[in-house]
Amino acid sequence: MWTQSKLDEELKLGTSVSLSSKFGFNVLKFDQESKVKRPPTLLDNKLNIGTNEDAYEECLLLFGEEGVVSYPKPVSLVKYLINTLGYYDKEMIVLDFFAGSAATAEAVMTLNAQDHGSRKFIMVQLDEFLDPSDDQQKKTYEYLKSISKPPVLSEIGKERIRRAGEKIVQETGKTDLDIGFKVFKLDSSNVKTWDPDFDNLEQTLFDLQDNIKEDRTKEDLLYEILLKIGLPLTTPIEEIDYNGKTIYNVAYGSVLVCLEDDIDLDIVQEMLKYQSEHMPPKVIFKESGFISDAVKTNAIQTLKKHGITDVRSV
Repeated sequence: MWTQSKLDEELKLGTSVSLSSKFGFNVLKFDQESKVKRPPTLLDNKLNIGTNEDAYEECLLLFGEEGVVSYPKPVSLVKYLINTLGYYDKEMIVLDFFAGSAATAEAVMTLNAQDHGSRKFIMVQLDEFLDPSDDQQKKTYEYLKSISKPPVLSEIGKERIRRAGEKIVQETGKTDLDIGFKVFKLDSSNVKTWDPDFDNLEQTLFDLQDNIKEDRTKEDLLYEILLKIGLPLTTPIEEIDYNGKTIYNVAYGSVLVCLEDDIDLDIVQEMLKYQSEHMPPKVIFKESGFISDAVKTNAIQTLKKHGITDVRSV
């Protein structure tokens, strides 16, 4: 539904609007080449939408075995639904909260290959363990075991995205097609919370000398930092190796991150080489990462001399 201000804005851009008793409210947008028909209430093969049998064949071609995916959806159906909702938006983000075998991801990649779009997908799936005694899950369980993957439902989705992406590139010859994806798992913060044991406060303070949880990686912490400073998880990240230490160049020098131990001034000088030419970057270190407090103080002053004042630690 359009508000009056939205209607006024569209009319100024050249959108035409008509109202009839038979067809109701009809719009031809200013950037529209021709009128798009409303989708019918019945979706069938007249719209080039496949059947369950087609979906079965699609999965058979991808995995090379029968029954790996139970009750798959035809990719053509998902493509049609995406186009119906986002006909004019080739950069839309498609979210599937019940991803299953990730047919939605395959549909997005296929559409991008067909119309040069840059849509993105977000597939959400619980790590549901598969039950080999269940007839509907047995084939999926056995298949994942055969390729040395954990027998959880999300793994079949990831495997489908890999295989479908490679298949689309082979069929279209578009080697520059973006078929990559990242996998994230919802978890608690990587940073320890302040929860003191007042009967043993000295030990609590000692434990918090390193405030990062022991079972977390630098990549875990990096992506939490990106979220907390408001950057999307798809932000480009370059890993730079300097004398065995990793520097993360995020968003083409907009954010520079080093989460290593034993950080010295040489690392700080190296980070300066990658700062953006267009804006002073944010620079982020691990709180306990510096060799000494003196080095930390000198590092901050060095960055200030180069116009960098947004220096943070985690």
